[in-house]
Amino acid sequence: MSGNDIDPSADSTTTTETRRRQLEALETSGWGERFHFVQPHNLSFWVYVVLTVIGAHQVWAYFAPEASFYAGGYAVAAVLCALCGLAWVAWFRHIDRWERQPASLVVAALTWGAVPATFAFAMTANTAMLSIYPKLFGQDWSADWSAGATAPITEEAAKLCGFLLLLSLAPRLIRTANDALIVGAFIGLGFGVFEDFLYAVNASASDFGTDPVGNAVQVSMTRIAFSFVSHPLFSALVCGGALYLIGTAAQPRRLGLGSALVAAGVFLHFTWDDGAGISGGNGLLAIGVMIASIVFGLTVLTIAFRRAAPREHQFVRDVLRPEIDQRIVTEAEVDSVVNKKARKARRKAAPNRAARRADTHLRTAILDLAHDIARDKGADTNAVRHSRAEVQRLRTRTELTHS
Repeated sequence: MSGNDIDPSADSTTTTETRRRQLEALETSGWGERFHFVQPHNLSFWVYVVLTVIGAHQVWAYFAPEASFYAGGYAVAAVLCALCGLAWVAWFRHIDRWERQPASLVVAALTWGAVPATFAFAMTANTAMLSIYPKLFGQDWSADWSAGATAPITEEAAKLCGFLLLLSLAPRLIRTANDALIVGAFIGLGFGVFEDFLYAVNASASDFGTDPVGNAVQVSMTRIAFSFVSHPLFSALVCGGALYLIGTAAQPRRLGLGSALVAAGVFLHFTWDDGAGISGGNGLLAIGVMIASIVFGLTVLTIAFRRAAPREHQFVRDVLRPEIDQRIVTEAEVDSVVNKKARKARRKAAPNRAARRADTHLRTAILDLAHDIARDKGADTNAVRHSRAEVQRLRTRTELTHS
């Protein structure tokens, strides 16, 4: 047999092996699984529902008595906080690129953060703790340290409870550290948006209610300006760390890394809430503490996503391996999807902006193909064939822009 002849048995073995790896990746990762919130047989579902009902009752009891007096302030605060929340939802959906969490799971995460975590847990616990500290340690100590001694524990615990419930409701969807970081961020976002709204409507009644709209706008904008390093970041780290501590079929248990991420989320919450106490009342130093918290928090979050990425990258490679064998996509193209250096090199080699844009569209189409394959469990469906055709079409356009 000459060197150019193809051994049919070898090719068949390769196809079988790549197909086996693809199915194994789909089984392990849970890619393409659907989320069913209503699970009457699952105790976590009823715990979630009961606590949400309790939280909703608390919301009504808190806001209803004064809503008619400061309707303008309430409305403006609701619009501003909702717009900010929608912007963050769009961004979190953008960075959740490997296998997006189902919309129903995202809504469940946001709802938990907004209602049960805020009103059924945190407000009740915080109110009790904040009333105890002055009696135990005096007013001065309480003014400087009570927020940091309370919220990082009660609020992060409240959000973590929701994450554990969702993990029980969607054990095949929340399987990797990347999944936990994203779901945790959504829980924190729900908490943060509702907390911003709470502060804004409380401000409506300040100054004897003479300027409810102006006060609501001022507090909403101030809170929104700093919300990007607040609860979403804290709970992303805590939930990501919790998943490392628990371990799953797709994410080996790593006690050291998990503990470090949980500790980082709680510590950042502490420095954020007690900047005044840490700085000793010095305004400039307090700003320095906040800036240092932002830099440290974003650095830790970046490291957490980078540590989580290789597992997702391997899933992409395994899911697309049969497509590489069939020459639907190339190894280099898949590299440009999962490897930042390869992507940068390809971008640098592009002759113009149109070529770079075409490369981006091709990478998106390849990832969409992986998602369709996962959703249809590797079957040769119309959706998969359409995605393959899109890859071919965009590759032709890419080659034209590069020529």
